[in-house]
Amino acid sequence: MTASQPSSNNSDPGRPLPKCAALAIGSLPHTSVSAAVDLMIEFNPECPAWPQLPRIDFREDMYVQFSECMPAAMLDMGRQRLWFDMEKAPGEMADFYERYLAQEPGLCHISNDYARGLEPFLERLPAPGARFVKGQVTGPATFGLSVKDGENRPVLYQEHLFEAVVKALQLKGSWQAERFLDAAPGLTPVIFFDEPYLTQVGSAIISLPPELVIASLNECFAPLAAMGGYTGTHVCGATDWGLLAQTNVDILHFDAADHAQEFFIYEAEIAAFLERGGMLAWGMIPTDERSLELSGRRIAQQVMLAAERAAGFTPASADALEILRRSFVSQSCGLGSRSTALAERCLALAAEAAAVLQAELD
Repeated sequence: MTASQPSSNNSDPGRPLPKCAALAIGSLPHTSVSAAVDLMIEFNPECPAWPQLPRIDFREDMYVQFSECMPAAMLDMGRQRLWFDMEKAPGEMADFYERYLAQEPGLCHISNDYARGLEPFLERLPAPGARFVKGQVTGPATFGLSVKDGENRPVLYQEHLFEAVVKALQLKGSWQAERFLDAAPGLTPVIFFDEPYLTQVGSAIISLPPELVIASLNECFAPLAAMGGYTGTHVCGATDWGLLAQTNVDILHFDAADHAQEFFIYEAEIAAFLERGGMLAWGMIPTDERSLELSGRRIAQQVMLAAERAAGFTPASADALEILRRSFVSQSCGLGSRSTALAERCLALAAEAAAVLQAELD
């Protein structure tokens, strides 16, 4: 894998701008598939997403969910454990690459056993009022550092196997976009590669070459750009945003509720990202009890102030209103570990804030 220069395809006039549409990370605590799909469509009407439902089944865990079809991936449902068997890796990797090079359709599909909300969600497309449709995949650095081999070594450090893992994750994203385009050709696919583990960048115990992060993410992003979709990445905490801004990503999703200051440290890199047409997803809704006391109007005011701050980074970047036109509004993180009541409140807050901000843009 080699790093490539940031693309400018996110300024393509043929694709819609978000204009402060509400956006969800993906995970919900619900155990009713139909209820979860209903909520995703109701509260994210312009950019609905399929729900990840980790309380239903271990296979909906964010790491397990995208391990299906990966070479040498082993899943023990009884012990709720996922790992890679290095003895099986050479043979299974050879088979994987043979099928990969043959461009076998659906090689890295996502079955109903691993994502119960996906097919029911696709059946609801195109949803009334939608302009985008969102899917998500665990990012390569997060997957590679979190899932290990039989000797408890992160798969990221198994060079050849990790290359196959990145290709599998890439295919998971492009497969989703293809399904979205089949179900709703008029909607723009948005595929996120979530990287929560990147909060560990700079840690003394984590060795993570920056060029590997950039190259692996860009490899995942590439097919989506060719398909006319948008790509995003999400980190629910402080990280090296300057590093992520150097990738070809279209949308940076960050925890604006608790970690905006750490994001704005990277002034020059964010300014360059905005100048090339990059978009922001403001994770301004905290996923804890604070949301019970907040209003959509208050969240909208916070987003507007933050957009004004970003606009001041450089005279060459967009003004605050232009940044808002290229913004989504979201929760700071996924909601799968929260109560259903709190999760629904967080979804509702994003919808309320989006409505306030969109009134300002009209």
